[in-house]
Amino acid sequence: MPNKTPLLLAVAVTVTLALIKPLSAQPTMIGIWFSPFQPDEPNVMSLIEFNADGTFHEEFRKCDKGDFVGYQTESGTWTVIGDVEHIKADRINGDAATAEADYKIVMLTDTERRIRMDPQGYVFIGHRVMKFDFPDCPNGA
Repeated sequence: MPNKTPLLLAVAVTVTLALIKPLSAQPTMIGIWFSPFQPDEPNVMSLIEFNADGTFHEEFRKCDKGDFVGYQTESGTWTVIGDVEHIKADRINGDAATAEADYKIVMLTDTERRIRMDPQGYVFIGHRVMKFDFPDCPNGA
């Protein structure tokens, strides 16, 4: 009678991998995202950090001829329900404020985030980064 142990082991491994794969972590918004441009504001780049506690901090920098000429900060709360990212800023440049926006999540991977602001149709593209640190302004911007 042939030894069935290798076959049973192979089946057990295959079944285990099939069960683990669906349990793998989905991409998450939590982390720091850099956008080199804003579709509605020329020469503006942004960094946003989404925290696990539902808070965020975002900074915008405007460039002109290689120099920083504008700066803004926002902080508040964020949620995702279905494919909609909701941002509620309660501070702008350190002052109390109320600004809210909804964005349709077009794509979210471990390295890229694409959201669309409707009805304008602006698509914002961000890439995950490890540090909350802006690059230098490009000389042409």
